Amino acid sequence: GETPYIKLITQLYGDRMVIANATGCSSIYGGNLPSTPYTKNGEGLGPAWSNSLFEDNAEFGLGFRLTIDKQQQQARELLTSMNGAVDAGLKEEILNADQSTEPGIFEQRERVAKLKELLEKSDAKEAKMLSSIADYLVRKSVWIFGGDGWAYDIG
Repeated sequence: GETPYIKLITQLYGDRMVIANATGCSSIYGGNLPSTPYTKNGEGLGPAWSNSLFEDNAEFGLGFRLTIDKQQQQARELLTSMNGAVDAGLKEEILNADQSTEPGIFEQRERVAKLKELLEKSDAKEAKMLSSIADYLVRKSVWIFGGDGWAYDIG
């Protein structure tokens, strides 16, 4: 019964989803060959997935969240400091974007794509650095998958 849940959740969150998976039954029901419940969009993009030993999967997933948050913070700081290099209106829209809905996330992706186009035209060190982490300005959703072994619920 878990496989349909994985399919549904990856359809809902798509390529902005990051999954920390525990070794064990979640690896089995998530990898039923020749099919897979992990979906992709029309551009061929889907969730990022990585596997850990089941004993430390909570910490592994927390590490994902902390890393993403730090990268986003760094991207926001760089964007804020780039006076003149980035249109003030675009900067303001990106920094204050409402990403609580799918349309809001879609609009943020469009803004970040415009930002990256602008950054490619610059030789500034900050522009190169921001370009490498600009995708973190689009909200990510971190999920931790595990089974009964990871949850200490065997027996």
